[in-house]
Amino acid sequence: MVGPGTRVSIEPGRPDFTCPQCLAGRYNLCPRMEFYATPPIDGALAEYVVVHEAFAHPVPDSLDDDRAALLEPLSVGVWAARKGRVGPGSRVLVNGAGPIGLVATQVAAAAGAAQVVVADVNPYRLEVAARLGATATVDVSQSSLDGLDPDLLLECSGHPEATRGAIEALAPAGRAVLVGSGSADLALSLGSLQRREIELTATFRYANTWPTAIGLAASGRIDLDALVTGHYGLADTEAALTAPARDETAIKSVIRPGE
Repeated sequence: MVGPGTRVSIEPGRPDFTCPQCLAGRYNLCPRMEFYATPPIDGALAEYVVVHEAFAHPVPDSLDDDRAALLEPLSVGVWAARKGRVGPGSRVLVNGAGPIGLVATQVAAAAGAAQVVVADVNPYRLEVAARLGATATVDVSQSSLDGLDPDLLLECSGHPEATRGAIEALAPAGRAVLVGSGSADLALSLGSLQRREIELTATFRYANTWPTAIGLAASGRIDLDALVTGHYGLADTEAALTAPARDETAIKSVIRPGE
């Protein structure tokens, strides 16, 4: 039971718990999911919100409020790594060094990947990726991905052209996990996918990731503090959401409703 005063990190959704997808453990695919900030469901930028008890996960005192809040994007990275079957010796390309790409980089390293290359066009974010465990970085505005031949792609940019280039960089029999969402359409060369037997999959939110995310963050294997580049009160939500457009060093804004 979660009692009054318990600090929790919330999964921002409520499935119906009874559909075939929920019963199979894939509640992220519940067709009747009510997910915060997904119309017609309002977001959670408020003083108080109501969540299902099963999705209110107690967090240890070693995790402050910022890190507890960032367990949500960390869960996206955990789910992406699971879908990609990252393991010891994996050679991983993380395309996109935004908040999701940076947590995916750390999860891949924590899972034992031998190589974690991060690609982006933002030099500052690539520097952060290097500090957080990337074995190499590529500024794709200056260099290509040719010759990397990773066996796994975690595509976190959501940019169609960048996505196509990263998939083409995969080694034969490689796996591509589409994590970032940008354009609704993505043109791919079916012939190239077939000739190289590329395995293509996607992620949609997450399922059963919070215990793992809490363990990774509490153990110190994942650095969530490095993602936080600004704190804002509830009244300054617009400034928080638009910070990256004003400052190329902005990564993740944390909104504190009580301030």
